[in-house]
Amino acid sequence: MAALTVALDYRPALHHAFGIGRYVQNLVPALLEADPELRLKLYGVFLRGRRERIAAHHFPESSRASFHGAAIPARLVPWLARVLPIDVASFTGPFDLFHDTDYISTPVKNRPRVATLYDTAWTAQRGFVSPEQSRHMGAAVRRIVAGVKRIITISNFAKQELMEELGLPDELIDVAPLGVDAVFRAPQDAAATARVQQRIGIEAPYGVFVGTLEPRKNVIRLLRGFARLQEVSPEQRLLLVGRAGHGCERIFEEIRRLRLERSVVRTGVLSDAELVPLLHGADYLAYPSLHEGFGLPALEGMAAGVPVLSSNTTALQEVCGEGALLVDPADENAIAEGLLRLACDRCEALEIAARGRAHAAAFTWQRCAEATLASYRRALES
Repeated sequence: MAALTVALDYRPALHHAFGIGRYVQNLVPALLEADPELRLKLYGVFLRGRRERIAAHHFPESSRASFHGAAIPARLVPWLARVLPIDVASFTGPFDLFHDTDYISTPVKNRPRVATLYDTAWTAQRGFVSPEQSRHMGAAVRRIVAGVKRIITISNFAKQELMEELGLPDELIDVAPLGVDAVFRAPQDAAATARVQQRIGIEAPYGVFVGTLEPRKNVIRLLRGFARLQEVSPEQRLLLVGRAGHGCERIFEEIRRLRLERSVVRTGVLSDAELVPLLHGADYLAYPSLHEGFGLPALEGMAAGVPVLSSNTTALQEVCGEGALLVDPADENAIAEGLLRLACDRCEALEIAARGRAHAAAFTWQRCAEATLASYRRALES
């Protein structure tokens, strides 16, 4: 096949440090490495914080990747496309295929498109988002699906859920599992760990949760399990790393109810330069999420050599495999017992950490990129 030019929605990489943003920022250089002839046009039409975000961002160092956009509100483009002869190509120039990476239907005319969909946590029956958010997300997903040649998703579990929720055929969906940044696999630097611990005001022993503070992440049950751990090991601390999300007030109320104000530390979002050393000093990473299309923080903890406690449900069972201690996320006693095992039985914890690091080695952005390129080619052939 001739060399491809792909336009890709790059805005998540500029707006989000975790989740979709991490996916997009890592996928782009991996795609360029996997296909030496590929050209990428990174679509970036938005207004909010534009100058600051672009100035602070590290764009891929390749002549085959170029950034294209304009300083106008992103939501105006679909509206303008309905009344004027414009679309994505009006900003990027010509391309062979467009890749939607976020839950936004970007106007593309006369060119095939693929879209990455990550999970079905937005559906109303799960109760993880507000009814208004669920309606908005559901409408956005259906608009995207209506116009694509292929759908890419990030786990076999997510694929099955998308098929059931949206009535999609098996042959339309390609699975491209996520990778782990090399920084999480890097050797431990004890001095760096000590510096981050000092800045945050924490010292060992402690565990870490990484993710948005929202109901889906099951933080309330984690807090109750941690309170049980403290009864046995009162010196233990728990770090909550991530932004406050929908429903976070209930989490903060639970911290007060359990009188954990001094032992639970909220750090907010941390850069990898701080998160990785912090993980290296942790007794465990706890990620007992109720629903995931993948669960990247659990895999990153495993790659860093930290014993991981996670869920035996949804995609986490598929992604973590034998590399983590998996428990029923709806069972507070199981979470508490798991934390006790990882914090207090260091032989078992180290054994789990070794299995986790070996398991995580199979997840690379290169493999994700190769699967994504295969999906591009299928879209063009169809």
